[in-house]
Amino acid sequence: MVPAFADAAFALDAGAVTEDPVQTQFGWHVIKVEERRQAEPPAFAAVEQRLRADMGREIGAAYIEQLREAATIERVEPPAEEAPEEGQADEGQADEGETEGQSAQ
Repeated sequence: MVPAFADAAFALDAGAVTEDPVQTQFGWHVIKVEERRQAEPPAFAAVEQRLRADMGREIGAAYIEQLREAATIERVEPPAEEAPEEGQADEGQADEGETEGQSAQ
């Protein structure tokens, strides 16, 4: 619920209507509160797995952050290899038609 709407709605008693329209990012609203109810919290068994997963993620993220802060990270760039220019063959390569021990005649 957007803040302007929530502020106006929760300021009213049951059965009351806003005296002035309330403007939000979604437009103008006339709010009527019909009744107030307390939402029942879910049973622990219904949310236990989600809570365990959330806590596991939080603990894991904190542990990884602790490891990162304590680690010394050094990035080393590999040396750039020079590529031979076009038209130049590497030494030791045979020309077309030549095989080891034979030369073109």
